[in-house]
Amino acid sequence: MLKQTFFIGKANNITQKEAYNLMSGRAVNKDLLNKEGQAYNAWVQMNFKETDKAGNYLLKQYHQNYGFDLAKELAKHPIKELADEKEKTRLIESLEKGNRQVVTFVKDGSEQKMFIEANPRFKSLTVYDASMQRVYNTSQKEKGSPEQSATQEAKKETQKQTTDDDGGFAAPKQKRNRKKGQSLS
Repeated sequence: MLKQTFFIGKANNITQKEAYNLMSGRAVNKDLLNKEGQAYNAWVQMNFKETDKAGNYLLKQYHQNYGFDLAKELAKHPIKELADEKEKTRLIESLEKGNRQVVTFVKDGSEQKMFIEANPRFKSLTVYDASMQRVYNTSQKEKGSPEQSATQEAKKETQKQTTDDDGGFAAPKQKRNRKKGQSLS
């Protein structure tokens, strides 16, 4: 069970819904204040690998200079709701709160319900199909692309040959040990 303390009534407020979305691993767009009291905008996302002294997970921040532009990322996808300015604004506001939003993808004249969420860390959107299975978007290789299918078939063929050559048993794969580097931060 994850535990995290969020402070209410301070300068950098996190709402209950935003806290839920952060705890779910999604990013939230916030207007924050630095130590000097100057306002800035950033996407924040929980780092589940690092905690502070009190055991709270640290928040990673992706500032405007990081290069994630939600509107540009949305424009790369065939999302029906982007055609209506009100719907587009509502969609952007929802994604900025960290919500996973249902949208309609239009491809080859057919409509398909999909779910999307902002992913500022990788400067993209995470896309899920109607059954919440992750779908790879155009910036990544598509699931059923010919190149990927050919690679998978070649792997299957190699495994099949290895099995046949060894009398029905494939040789166990050797594990690789990697040395972990240490950070000086």
